[in-house]
Amino acid sequence: MKLSPININISADLRLYVIVVGCGKIGLEVATRLSRIGFNVTVVDKNPNTLDLLPEDYGGFVIIGDATERETMERAKAIKADLLVVTTEDDSTNYFISLVGAKIFGIPRIISLVNDRENIPLFIKSGIQTVDKV
Repeated sequence: MKLSPININISADLRLYVIVVGCGKIGLEVATRLSRIGFNVTVVDKNPNTLDLLPEDYGGFVIIGDATERETMERAKAIKADLLVVTTEDDSTNYFISLVGAKIFGIPRIISLVNDRENIPLFIKSGIQTVDKV
């Protein structure tokens, strides 16, 4: 699968703190690109094996854990995040993590993968920027 560019309209000069949830193909690509341009990145994933896919030059942190659990997001320092990018394969999980990120941790910018296009209006109505698989 080839990813289309994600337009997040953030200058690379601002060294923002970004949490990427999910280290599948999309999360891996997002975390790697943001890390390479100098963002402070933390990847959160339940499966420790998928984190082995991160390239050697990945300069961020890794948290093994379930991002639907408050403790995991606290370990990821979600309260300090400028951007949360949620990329799991499950829309319900993505929606829940996005809402918790915004409402509980006050993360100002949320971008979520939406796997089923029918769910896009729900995310948008909740103030979550969406990206769908091409």
